[in-house]
Amino acid sequence: MTQSTEDKQVNDEVNESPVTEVKSVENNRTEDTSADTSKNAVSSNDEVDYGDASKVPNIHKADGLKRAPLDERSLMWRYGADSRIQLLRGYTGIMQNMHPAIGQALLDHSKFFDEPFARLERSTPQIIESIFSDENDPLPHRIRDYHKHIKGTLPNGKPYHSMNPEIYYWAHATFVYRIIYMMDLFGTPFTPEEREQIVQEGVTWWEKYGMSDRPVVDTYQGLVDLIKETRETVLECNPTIDFALRTVLHEQVKRPDGVSQKVWDVIWKPVMRFAVWSTIGTLEPEDRKIVKAEWTAKDQALFTVFRQAVKFIHPRLPTKMRFMEPGRSILVKKGLITL
Repeated sequence: MTQSTEDKQVNDEVNESPVTEVKSVENNRTEDTSADTSKNAVSSNDEVDYGDASKVPNIHKADGLKRAPLDERSLMWRYGADSRIQLLRGYTGIMQNMHPAIGQALLDHSKFFDEPFARLERSTPQIIESIFSDENDPLPHRIRDYHKHIKGTLPNGKPYHSMNPEIYYWAHATFVYRIIYMMDLFGTPFTPEEREQIVQEGVTWWEKYGMSDRPVVDTYQGLVDLIKETRETVLECNPTIDFALRTVLHEQVKRPDGVSQKVWDVIWKPVMRFAVWSTIGTLEPEDRKIVKAEWTAKDQALFTVFRQAVKFIHPRLPTKMRFMEPGRSILVKKGLITL
């Protein structure tokens, strides 16, 4: 199959403190809506080969799902562009790529192994921007459609397809959870009510893609249970994980944009050591066991110091450093932050 550049980069989309300047962001509590989003669903007549016939979705929009709006009042708007998310890029990538289908798709279709930094630079802005997109914005559907031709065969001989709703939703669920987890690790943890709100905002975010609601959870406990069940029954260590946590420590990868080769030759080893170490630090003990990552009591003590440092420093940074693009410009335009 001949691949376009856009097809080759598809998996780049699968796999990314109170401040006085935040003026009008309110902790909007959960609101149920009954908006019909079925018109945005991928038609069952679309020519998409889902691989495993048992996984072909009957496009389904669950009327009973609890949703919360994504707008100026939403927590995802406030925290979806928070720069501390950068500290969980590695966590999100590992959690996604431990899924056999996503890990294999990277091997089969992505430039991840050739240019991991460029991959992140391509994917993260689009994922963030989709949180802020309105109903007429084609971006979420464009992200979805990047995946239509991403398919292949797993090492066990079973087929996979990136448009399988369960696979696609796993990636989405990690993006939703990392907003909550970010504050658990590096900020003031969300209240139980706020956790529910974020998960239900995640339902609204998911429905922007026009995918089946079949795998969707709409409670925080449901999200926690999904992660636990997937960890226990699906996730694995695979060549993609080995590359991300081990190979990059010994083999120089392509330098990030904006860094000269001369400088990269000097700094790449300490940069990658810290990136891998901090990624392992964000993983739960059960996840470290799956990826066979060593983590000592000394590592944990140092990581605790690192977390406390971020909690102290981040609220004191200039607004431009506390929020990432493209969300930052949208928040400024809406009057939610000032630079």
